[in-house]
Amino acid sequence: MDDSRSNVSDSFQARKRVWQNPDSFATTLLALFIDTYGTEGLDWDPMTIQSEIEQDFGVKVERSVFDRLMAGIAILTTDSFYKSLPDFIALCNVLAGDSYDPAVFDPADSAEIAWGMSEGMLISPPEDDEENPFSEDIVNYIAQTLKSEGLLTPPDVLKVGMKEEFSKILEKVKYDYSDDPEMFNAVYDMQSSRTGDINKTIKGMLKSLLEQMKDLPLNNGDPTEAVARMIKGMT
Repeated sequence: MDDSRSNVSDSFQARKRVWQNPDSFATTLLALFIDTYGTEGLDWDPMTIQSEIEQDFGVKVERSVFDRLMAGIAILTTDSFYKSLPDFIALCNVLAGDSYDPAVFDPADSAEIAWGMSEGMLISPPEDDEENPFSEDIVNYIAQTLKSEGLLTPPDVLKVGMKEEFSKILEKVKYDYSDDPEMFNAVYDMQSSRTGDINKTIKGMLKSLLEQMKDLPLNNGDPTEAVARMIKGMT
């Protein structure tokens, strides 16, 4: 086999492994899908998308991987991630690794929201002049989730959910423990530690995503530089 045929075979196998990898990110799957089928493929119905991938690559795409691809397509082609609370919750869950089940309501927790927002904004960045691209319902949901989990200091990407009420909550906590500063410090340190853990996890996942994109053999262009630039802007 000559070098050119060997390179084509290696490239095909590398692309095939993306569809077989249960840890492939939505961004990686979406980039490979568009590179293979063009933007016209974004308009295909889900059954056609799955059939084409499985036939062309000789694979059986796992449900969670396919759901992640469809989540990426939805974020890229609609505004539901930014405007619809039910869609936002479902998309965050799927991007974080869950399978999509429309019959079951699965609330997204702060860690799932943090990754969902991180990757969702990579796939479809908001306009530069948008102070807050998310709907009021979504912002309120983020705020209530942070409140219910006791995260008075939100993870970096969730600061969009830091509304005025959070300063009031923090003041109330300070007041409640005004006679016991040691207890206040313990509560504050505990939630700060969890926030730090989420920030560390998100940065690790962004690094893994960038590594996937670096290793992705595309026929048309190299998205690595653009993704790296977006990640740098977010972090």
